[in-house]
Amino acid sequence: MAIDMINNSDACQCDEELRRWLEDYLSAHQQHPTSVLSRAQFIGVSRSALDAYVRGRYFLSAAQGGEAINPATSNIEHAIRAYRERVEGTVRHGYANTFVETGAWRQLRQACEITIRENVIVVIYGKSGVGKSRCLMEYAVREMKTAPLSVLCSRNITIRYFVQQLARGLNLDAQPVTAELEDMIAQKLMRYPRVICIDQANYLNERCLGTLCHLWEKAHVPVCMIGTRDLYELFTTSRMTEDVRAQLSSRVALHYMLSELTIEEVKGIVEQALGDDATAEMVAQIYNVTGAIHRHVDMILPRILDLQSRNQEKLRTGEVKMREIITIAGSRLMTGV
Repeated sequence: MAIDMINNSDACQCDEELRRWLEDYLSAHQQHPTSVLSRAQFIGVSRSALDAYVRGRYFLSAAQGGEAINPATSNIEHAIRAYRERVEGTVRHGYANTFVETGAWRQLRQACEITIRENVIVVIYGKSGVGKSRCLMEYAVREMKTAPLSVLCSRNITIRYFVQQLARGLNLDAQPVTAELEDMIAQKLMRYPRVICIDQANYLNERCLGTLCHLWEKAHVPVCMIGTRDLYELFTTSRMTEDVRAQLSSRVALHYMLSELTIEEVKGIVEQALGDDATAEMVAQIYNVTGAIHRHVDMILPRILDLQSRNQEKLRTGEVKMREIITIAGSRLMTGV
């Protein structure tokens, strides 16, 4: 993407590092021009505003050829930072929670590719924290030109709320009765196909699952259902009647179970955070303390770095050992302290 940049960087009131990040992101992700990033599922700021921001003109005065937007009242940089954190991960205590291509990532990518290529329903499940949601976000960023129609479920989700969320994701009026909404959603998907991604789908009840199957029957769009093993058991050993379970299961093409981290993957993540300080003993201890759950590894490392920084002198003199720091960090991880 060719960007027409202004030369007067002193006049630009934007966060220059953030502007350069967005410029680099656009160059590296040709499938995500500003027309795509403007959608609510991405940055959610108008295309014209993003174009002006990247060119450094958004906050410039009209006399300087800019848009004359007041930085104090604009939310554009907040929206860009929020999107950046979603795609890059957070940074705590000097540790960047960057994306790592694990076995779970490769499995989810394969599952999504099959879902989209064959227009089928696929169930993807694994332990909490293996990286399901993060991998799904990465797949959307890397591979999809059109953002998926996504719903993040909770224990409190109802059929009404579920269908309304799908409708709002398609910019439809969410007020009609549920049955009418289902037909409106199906019709919109028939005209403008989108991949449907349901995260934490293990919280869906029988009626919500029925809605997904109804939409698939009418629109034949790809559907990715992602959750814990409870999701898989909905289709195998749940308390649903055998007839209902059979109707749902017959519409699911594949079930994919995502694996936890291997010791080698933990080693790669730990070495990225701790550098040359990482030893085989430390990697093994972190692997055992975290149970090879990706989220736990990402959470324990900044705590290790923080404790390491606070105890540098004691580590140097041998009064404190790294295994003790990892033990303390692990105990805090499990207790949430």
